[in-house]
Formats: sequence, C-alpha cells, structure tokens
Amino acid sequence: MATFFSLYILFLISGNLFLQTNAAAMDDICRQTKNPSLCVAAMNTDPRSRTAALPQLAQITIDTAEYNAGQTKIRIHGFVMSEKNPRKQKTYSQCEDFYVDALAALNIAPEDLKKRRYVDLNMQMGLARRAVDRCEAAFMHKSPFRKENEFVGILADAVAIMARTLSR
Repeated sequence: MATFFSLYILFLISGNLFLQTNAAAMDDICRQTKNPSLCVAAMNTDPRSRTAALPQLAQITIDTAEYNAGQTKIRIHGFVMSEKNPRKQKTYSQCEDFYVDALAALNIAPEDLKKRRYVDLNMQMGLARRAVDRCEAAFMHKSPFRKENEFVGILADAVAIMARTLSR
C-alpha cells in the first residue's frame, strides 16, 4: 500500500511539472513577441493552451488566429457595405482584401504544421502578419479594427516563433 501511495504522489508531482513546463513554454514564446501581455492573453482565450505541447499549442494558436481573422473580415465587410463615402469604402475594401490574404495563409498553416514544414509555416505566419499590418497601415494606423489587427498579428507572431523553435 505504501508503494502505491508513493507512486501516486510521484505521478502527481510529475504531472504538475508537465503542466508548468508547457505554461512556461507559452510564456517564453510570448516573451519573444512585440507585446508579451497581449500574446499571453490571446493564447489564453483557449484553456487548452496552458497544458498543450508545442505542436498542439501551435495548432490551437492557428485556430484562434483563423477564427478571429474570419470574424474580423466579416466585420470589415459590414463596413464596406454600409460606407457611403467612396474613398472610405475603398479603404475598407482594401482592408478586407488584406484579411482574405491573411486567411489564405492561416488556412495553409495547419497542413504545414502537420507535415512538419516549419520553414513554410513560419513563412505563412509572416504573410498573415503583413496582411493585418497592411490593413492597419491603410488607415494610417488609426483603423477601427486596430485591436483585431493586433490580436491576429500577435498570434501569427507566436506561431512563427513556435515554427522556428520546432525546426531546431
């Protein structure tokens, strides 16, 4: 009975270390981004992030970025459809096109991750980041989608860091 109890305690300790290691990895990834606190908050929107191994964390983060980019594109489309000023409408339309590009990159990313094509995954995340940055730049960095651009961009940055880490 004492042996079983000792093994049980060892199991609990090792499980706790596993959870800490993955949470620490997420924190380490986020520390390498431009906005670590936003990165941690963005990744924590899915509770599985705190306990996921790095490849699973990358997939969860891709999924989160893709979902948020899709929701943002829908929101932008609403602005395109309701804007009466042709100049502003064109800017919204450009921003929507940039989100189409971001979504295309995010769509390809899971396959690159699954096939361990980490250099390609890093490249896709760079494309997604540039697309949301271009949306923001189209509005002279004062877009009504600034928070969404930052959110999707920081997630893309995090996945790019994970891709580089996994490629080592």
